[in-house]
Amino acid sequence: MNTSTLTAGRSPQGQAVALRADARLLRERIARRTGLALIAWGRRQDERRTHSANSERRRNELLAARLQAAEFQRMALIATPMI
Repeated sequence: MNTSTLTAGRSPQGQAVALRADARLLRERIARRTGLALIAWGRRQDERRTHSANSERRRNELLAARLQAAEFQRMALIATPMI
């Protein structure tokens, strides 16, 4: 058997280099996923704020309409004796 063609396992130095490279790639993947998760979270927060802002605007419009109707009714009652 020709032993020169057989490959031996990695040397300890080669293993350390490979482990550092793997760790760097893992950190990059984690950073990328974290960044994407933060972007998605931010978009969801914007959607919630938009929804809550719309709800608050509708609530304020209803309140303003009720106050306007109440004021109109009050003015009508005050003006009735004058007629």
